[in-house]
Amino acid sequence: MQNMTCASCGAPLEVKNQFIRSVTCKFCGSNYMVSGTDTLDPVGKTASLADYPSRLHIGASGEIRGRGFTVIGRVRYAYAEGFWEEWQITWADDSPPDWLEEDEGYWTVYKRERVRGAVPAYDQVKVGGSVTINGRSVFITEKRTARMVGSEGQFSSVMPLTGTFGYIQGSSSESPTSINYWDDEIELSVGTDLEHNEIKIKP
Repeated sequence: MQNMTCASCGAPLEVKNQFIRSVTCKFCGSNYMVSGTDTLDPVGKTASLADYPSRLHIGASGEIRGRGFTVIGRVRYAYAEGFWEEWQITWADDSPPDWLEEDEGYWTVYKRERVRGAVPAYDQVKVGGSVTINGRSVFITEKRTARMVGSEGQFSSVMPLTGTFGYIQGSSSESPTSINYWDDEIELSVGTDLEHNEIKIKP
């Protein structure tokens, strides 16, 4: 664990493990990239997140299908009809962090996957059609544009702070698949749907 200081408000910042690439100050919202040295690179300031009833919060821990986890970060994304949240979680077995998505009462744990080969352009993808990504056929069920409206905690990737992005969601061999089209990056995530009772939170 690295102990650093927020340049904006002087609050302590604790970098939890070696996978962390960005951290948000919980006191003032300043966001930093972890540079790999004993310094932090400021990358902007995020919006504050209004709380709403959720089972999770930063620091919560528990088990997913018997596997221990701890919540270290939260991101909220908004689109025209609503919003969803993604919780960055670390695993008790020291595996790289994953994302636990919470959307309209549904839960999915997502693992980022390296993109190998060409990905269809966002404008060419149609709901109800299929695209081939990393050698697997993905049936598209949703296509929207969204933006990140706030974050808190720590993350295993550098969080985009501004602008909108296109995203598509679908399924491949019964595994939920999500692709985010940022201006300078394409993010591919493959997930596992969870039932409510498969996520156990410690009191």
